[in-house]
Amino acid sequence: MTEDVFRISSHLKDIIGRDLVTNQFVAIFELVKNSFDAGAKKVDIEFFPEKQQIVIIDDGHGMSQSDIKNKWLFVAYSEKASTESGTYRDKIKPAGQFAGSKGIGRFACDTLGEQLEIYSLTESEHSISKLRIDWRMFEKDSTEEFQNIPVTLEKTNSFPDIYNTTAPSPHGTVLLIKNTRHRWDQESISRLRRDLAKLIDPFGTTNHVTVSTWLVDGSDKAIENVDGPIGNEIAELLQEKTSRIVVSIENSVIESTLFDRGRKIYSIREPSPYSELSESRVTGEIYYLNRAAKQNFTLRMGVRPIEFGSVFLFLNRFRIYPIGEEYDDTLGLNRRKQQGQSRYLGTRDIIGRVDVIARPKLFREVSSRDAGLVEDARSRALFEAVRRHMIFRLERYVVGVNWQDKIDQGKDTPERLETDQSRERILNIVGALARSKDIEILYYDKEILQVPEDPDQTTDEALKAMSEVAQNQGDTFLRAQIEEAKKRILELRASREEAREIAQRAIEDRNRADEHIARLEQQAAFLGSSQDVDVERVQLLMHQAIIHLGHLRSAIANSAHELRNIYAIAKTPNEGLDNPDDIEDLLAAIRQSAKRASSSVASATLSGDRLSTLLSFAPNIRIDLQTDKVHGDLVQFLDEYFDVRLSGMSGIPRAIFDGSGESLVREFPPVDIAVLVDNLLDNAHKAGAKKLEFKVIQRTKEHIKFHVSDDGLGIDDKKVNPSKIFERGYTGSANGTGIGLYSVGQILKNLGGTIELVGDGSRADFEITIPGEKK
Repeated sequence: MTEDVFRISSHLKDIIGRDLVTNQFVAIFELVKNSFDAGAKKVDIEFFPEKQQIVIIDDGHGMSQSDIKNKWLFVAYSEKASTESGTYRDKIKPAGQFAGSKGIGRFACDTLGEQLEIYSLTESEHSISKLRIDWRMFEKDSTEEFQNIPVTLEKTNSFPDIYNTTAPSPHGTVLLIKNTRHRWDQESISRLRRDLAKLIDPFGTTNHVTVSTWLVDGSDKAIENVDGPIGNEIAELLQEKTSRIVVSIENSVIESTLFDRGRKIYSIREPSPYSELSESRVTGEIYYLNRAAKQNFTLRMGVRPIEFGSVFLFLNRFRIYPIGEEYDDTLGLNRRKQQGQSRYLGTRDIIGRVDVIARPKLFREVSSRDAGLVEDARSRALFEAVRRHMIFRLERYVVGVNWQDKIDQGKDTPERLETDQSRERILNIVGALARSKDIEILYYDKEILQVPEDPDQTTDEALKAMSEVAQNQGDTFLRAQIEEAKKRILELRASREEAREIAQRAIEDRNRADEHIARLEQQAAFLGSSQDVDVERVQLLMHQAIIHLGHLRSAIANSAHELRNIYAIAKTPNEGLDNPDDIEDLLAAIRQSAKRASSSVASATLSGDRLSTLLSFAPNIRIDLQTDKVHGDLVQFLDEYFDVRLSGMSGIPRAIFDGSGESLVREFPPVDIAVLVDNLLDNAHKAGAKKLEFKVIQRTKEHIKFHVSDDGLGIDDKKVNPSKIFERGYTGSANGTGIGLYSVGQILKNLGGTIELVGDGSRADFEITIPGEKK
C-alpha cells in the first residue's frame, strides 16, 4: 500500500479570492478587519486613481518575516482560531477578540487588484519585511500547483509613499495594492465610507479605532464626504430622542433597561432560557424612531432610516453582513408585521445593534461574507433572544404607550409621558412585568409609579398595577399609599354619585322644559300653513279620504266573501270523501280561499293605515291632495315627520331621526312613507322598545341607505324565522297579524327600494335602501 497526498491547483486562489469576496467594499472591510485583529488603533486607506493603486496603513503589531512565511502565507491558517488558552471568559473579553477565524480574508487583496505588496514592521525588529505577490501568476495555468507559484519575501528600508498620514512606527503594516480592478472616484469612496460606518460602528457609540479614507488627486484641499475619519454623529439623537431598550445576556441572566427619550422607565433581571448562549456575551441596543425622530435622523444623516438599515449584528466587534440591510429580514419582522400593521414593529420602525462576544468558531459566518451566520442551534437561539427579549419587549412599550398618543408621535421630548393616560399605560406595562414570577424589577420610574394626591388621577387599573409592583419590590411605603388612595377614591365616588344624581335630576327637568318649548315652537311654525286652508282644500282632502275608504270597503268585502267560501266548504257533507284525492282537493280549496282572504285583509289594513295617516295630516298637509305623490326631498320630509308628528306622542317609543345632512330628491308618496314609519314604530312598541332610531348611514349617486333599530326584545331566531318576517301573514307574536312588515316591504318595493334584517338578532336592526331619481 502506498500513501499519497492532495495536490492543490493554483486555481484555488480564485476560489478563495475573487470568487468568494465578489464585492470591492466587502473586500476592503475584510482587510480593515485584519488591521483590527492586529491591534490597530488607526487605519488609513489612500486611493490613487491615476496610479491605479490603493494603500492601507495601520499601526497594528505588525508581522515579522517569520510571521509572514509561517502564518500569512499559510493558506487557511488563522492565528485567531488557534489562540485558545485560558478559560472562555478570558477569550470573550473585547480586547482579546478577533474579527475572523477562517484564514482567508487576506485573499480579499486579489479582489481589489492584480498585484500586492505588504510592508510590515514589528516592535522587536528594526527592519521592514516586504512581501510581493502577483496574483496573475496563479491564473496562467490551472495545472500548476498552488504552492509552486513563487512569491518574493525580502527586507526593505522604507515604506512606500504615504501622503495623508505617517508611516507606521514603531510597528504597523502597509498594504500596497496595484493595478486596481475597480474604478475609485469620489462617489464610490463616499459609498465605501457609508458602508464602513455601518460595518464598523453604525451609531457612533465606540471610539477604539479610527478609520480614515483619502483620495490622492494632487490637491491640498480635503474633499467633503471623502477625506478624513469615518464615523456617525447620531449617538446623541438616538440616546435622547428615541424610545430604546438596552439588553445584556451573560452568565445565564438577562438584564434589560428601557428608556423613553432620555428618561429611564424600568430595569429588570430574569433568567436566560438560552443555554446555547451560555458561552457568549450578547448585548443589544434597539431604538424605536417616532415621526419626529425619523425626521431628525434624515436631516442629520442625509438618508432616511429605512435606507440606513435596521438591526445590525456584530460578532466580536465586526458586522455580519447583510443582517440589518434595507431589504434584509433575517429576524422575520416584516413577515410578522403583515399580520398586524398597528400591533407589530417592522424593520422600518427600528434601528439598533446587537453585539456578540464569543470564542472563535462558536458562531460561524458564511464563507461568502455576505450571507450572515451559518444556521445552527446557537444562531437560532441568538435570533430568538434578540426578537423576544429586545425587539418584542420594546414593541410592547411602544405599541402600548407611544402609539396610543397621536400627539406624542411628533414629540422628541418625554413631556407627554406625564399625562394621566400615559402614566396608566406605563403602569400597565410595568405591572405586567411585576406579575411574572421570573422577572425581578431592579428599577422603575417612581415619578410615574406614584399614587397621585388627587383621586381623580387614579384608576382601578393603575392601582392594581402599582400593587403588583409594590408586591414584587416588597415596597411597604407604596402599599400604604395605595391603601390610603383606595379609601379616598371610595369616599370621593360616594359623594360624587350623590351629587351626580342631584345634577342629573336638575338636567332632566331643564331638558324636559326646553324640549317642550322647542316642540311648541316647531309645531307653531309647521301649523302656520293651516291658516290658509279654504273650502277647495278641504274638498280635496275629503276626496282622498273617500278614495282610501273605498279601497278599505272593497278589501273588507273581498275578505268577507272568501270567509263565506271557507264556511260553505267546511259545511260540505262528508259523504263521498273517502277517496284521499277528494280530501286533498277540498283542503286545497280551503287553502286558496284562506290565502285570498289574507291578501284582502292585508290590503284593508294598508288602506286603513293610509286613511289614518292622511287624516292626521289634515290640519297641515303640504302636498297636492289631488295626487298621492309629491316631488321633493324625502329625507327632509322624514325629518319634519319625526320632529312634528311623532315628537312627544305618548304610547309609542321615542322616535329619533338623523338625516346626517343628506338629501334625496325624488317622487314619493308621503302617506306611504308615513305608514312605513308608523308600522316600524308599532312593531318596536310591541317588542317593548323605549326608543327607535332612524338614521342615514350611506349616500351614493344611486341610492340612500337608512339604518333602523330599536332597543326592544329583538328577534328570537328560535321562535321566528328571520327569512320570513316580510312575508304576508307571517308573525312571531301571539297577537300579531303578519301585516306590518309585509306592508313596509310592499311600500319600499313600489319605490324600487328594499329592506333587510341585519345584525345578530339581539335587536331589531333593519337596513332600508331607497334609490334616487332615475335620469
